[in-house]
Amino acid sequence: MRSSFALVLTLALTAFAAPTSTVPDEAIAVDEVTAVTEVIAIDESVAVDASIASDVFIQACADVTVYFARGTSESGTIGTSVGPHFQTALQNALGGKSLEFVGVPYPATVGGFLAGGDAGGATTMANYVTDKANACPSTKIVISGFSQGAQVTHLAAGKLSAAIQNRVNAAVVFGDPKNGQPFAGVISSRSITFCHTGDYICTGGILITPQHSNYAQDVGAAAAFVKARV
Repeated sequence: MRSSFALVLTLALTAFAAPTSTVPDEAIAVDEVTAVTEVIAIDESVAVDASIASDVFIQACADVTVYFARGTSESGTIGTSVGPHFQTALQNALGGKSLEFVGVPYPATVGGFLAGGDAGGATTMANYVTDKANACPSTKIVISGFSQGAQVTHLAAGKLSAAIQNRVNAAVVFGDPKNGQPFAGVISSRSITFCHTGDYICTGGILITPQHSNYAQDVGAAAAFVKARV
């Protein structure tokens, strides 16, 4: 029975692996974030710039470094539904600042989602952040993820020391199964969550609805949030 359930969930997640909405953890009204989005008009209808969007886009000590964890069953390391769109929106928003956008490699299996997020992926993200913070004292660091990647982002934040948490300028998650749970330490006041009404993943469910598959529409607001903090 458990195996058939996992199979059904796997098929559902594969069919709908994609983006979602905004419930900021700090005192920022959704309407205010939406207003900022109009300045950076990036949504799911905008083509991703192939010269920017890549699984691993690395600069030694960039002005801004983003570590992104994809959703369950998505391909590559930044996925397809949110990661590339967020990367493009950020590059446009940051203007002349250099951007390093790195996908966190982890299995992204259904089992990891059911367990509350892949522990190994969280450790990898935490190690990436720690290494970057130590090597590049001037780099602004952002952690981010979609769906199970949001779970991984929460877990990674909890693995960071207080000093390294303070180096994280922003945390941005989409379609978050841990919606309503604060990030660890100071990161909680620097975070924003995008969760759409009708997305059951954001309410602890396992049913994938269309509302879990359209978070590309929120990358403009997400980029504006990051821009204001870096």
